[in-house]
Amino acid sequence: MTEKSTDAGKLKVLMEYWVNHNVEHIKENEKWRERAEKTGLMETAERLRKVIELSEEVNRHIEKARQSLDEESKKELPVSSRDRAASEAAHEHIREEGHRHIALHQIGVIRTPYINDAPRQPDENGRGDFRIIVNEEYAEGLYLLEKFKYIYVLFNLNQRRAGHSLIVSPPGAQGIKVGVFSSRSPFRPNPVGLSIVRVKRVSENIVFISGIDAYDRTPLLDIKPYMEKLDCKPGAGNGWASSL
Repeated sequence: MTEKSTDAGKLKVLMEYWVNHNVEHIKENEKWRERAEKTGLMETAERLRKVIELSEEVNRHIEKARQSLDEESKKELPVSSRDRAASEAAHEHIREEGHRHIALHQIGVIRTPYINDAPRQPDENGRGDFRIIVNEEYAEGLYLLEKFKYIYVLFNLNQRRAGHSLIVSPPGAQGIKVGVFSSRSPFRPNPVGLSIVRVKRVSENIVFISGIDAYDRTPLLDIKPYMEKLDCKPGAGNGWASSL
């Protein structure tokens, strides 16, 4: 692999780190902005709001830079070289047999009223402002989404504690232990959350939704429509939870 392609790969990893790092700062600034506002420190609260907006703008530019990097890398390599470079890059990410690191990119952010605590399941009647803000470069992908009543939302569980367990005790299961893949536990090998929420309306790059079980400013990974014809399975049952 050439030095240029190697540097491009390193830069992609750095860009992902920069975005996630900024997201953490945004959450902390939002928390202190709300505290400042509640205690009457209005000028401080306003300055923190501007800091948050600037940080979000920085993340949008980083994402655009990452897209430009992808496009430039493709243009500079002939097709055969691209295939070879892609194969080499994939093998570089294999740390041990059967273990591969896969890069996912944040495509937006989920806004909720939950700063320090969040419910364990989506609450369709949850009180507060619930929105999905998709990065502007992906806004066109929301075309006709408002035609669906419900959507799947996939997001990064970036506020979970470190580590995971293959055997878990689900809340309210009275001491029952099950495998993590038989549960909705957030402490999973891959920190990916999945929720079904109702679509209230779509405006430009913003999807207004019913209550979702996610902290404010949770990174958005994907949106998919919930389709009754495909997703509703009569008689699906509730597995081990049926006996509770």
